[in-house]
Amino acid sequence: MPDIILERIINNYLNINSAIITLVTIGLITIITIVAYSLERRISESSPLHRRIAAHLIEGLILGFSMVMLQQIFHILNNGSVNNGWLYANAQLTILLYCMYLIRNKITLWINLLMPFLYYGSMNTQRLNNKDLPYFIISYIFLVVIVIFIYFQTDKLQNSEWKYLGMQILFGLSWWILLWVDHDFPLIEILNMLLVFLIYMSIIRFCAKKLQDEMLNYNDLQVQVNYDELTGVRNRSNLDKTAKEIFDTYSKESVPLTIAMFDIDHFKEFNDQYGHSTGDEVLKHVAHTIEREMFLTDTKGQLFRFGGEEFIIIFRGKTPAECKHIIIDLRNTLVKTPLILNGQKLDVSVSFGISKLKNEDTEFKDLFNRVDRYLYESKNSGRNRLTVEGTTYDFDML
Repeated sequence: MPDIILERIINNYLNINSAIITLVTIGLITIITIVAYSLERRISESSPLHRRIAAHLIEGLILGFSMVMLQQIFHILNNGSVNNGWLYANAQLTILLYCMYLIRNKITLWINLLMPFLYYGSMNTQRLNNKDLPYFIISYIFLVVIVIFIYFQTDKLQNSEWKYLGMQILFGLSWWILLWVDHDFPLIEILNMLLVFLIYMSIIRFCAKKLQDEMLNYNDLQVQVNYDELTGVRNRSNLDKTAKEIFDTYSKESVPLTIAMFDIDHFKEFNDQYGHSTGDEVLKHVAHTIEREMFLTDTKGQLFRFGGEEFIIIFRGKTPAECKHIIIDLRNTLVKTPLILNGQKLDVSVSFGISKLKNEDTEFKDLFNRVDRYLYESKNSGRNRLTVEGTTYDFDML
């Protein structure tokens, strides 16, 4: 008897087809995870509706593609037969449940809810005459409740291993009862299939967690490479890459591109009088105040720390005249928001230079040198000033 059981386990689970399906499932999970994380970085609740819909459609298409891909590979491995269909079914259930946890949008929810009516053979009208039809209806209602619960409670489920395991069991159980209604296999096999499903989910979750950790590490590395450690805004390395991109794009377009460069007035005095730690706080205060105000007023500008106390703002699609009013508002907000440090009020002012990309500019450096020159004109005129295309204004007079 033990020999028969061992032989059955080897024939059913430890064969090349099982290995191929498992590897394909892991591969599809990897693709889904990468796509989902890539889209998450590009959209948020504040993103335009059409962008969010497009992202959700892409995620839904990837999930649908995975279902079809598994089906085709399974049929190829089995020469079109349905032998070992449990293997294919568990792989699909694994991807469906995994996507419920990873991709939290209504398209994924609807795919999970409609899937019992979409898989092979499920639309057969003979089911209406099946004596086990009540089991199908009860199991489907049970599945709907489980899927909706997972959709709205994902975070809480993921934070508890026992709840996570419990949802896997209920999800798999409801699905295998649905499959039992259509395919009429021994009831005891439901427990067998459920156990295999849980093993599948464990393998996939382990692999997915490793992949997510690697992607998070990659994101951390991207932040370290592209963002200034002290102020948290984009750094000079990021500016260099962005500068090449925008010059290649805007030098060929009629859309305006304007650059503003500013530095903190008398910054050396903060360091000399109060110490370098205070100087660091001044840098962070200026960067955070300017970036927050740009975000709240939706200026669509990008702030970079060029080096030391110097910063650059890139305004795409805006003229210097438009940017002049934006800069005045940014500067006024900074002046009205003094830095309070150790009970002491520190007033901070800035000087600006502004210029746009011109037809005669052969590289970004031409624009940068011009903006840099305008900044120094503001400083040489007494600081707390703004120079726009060679014309200098006193902020206090504007």
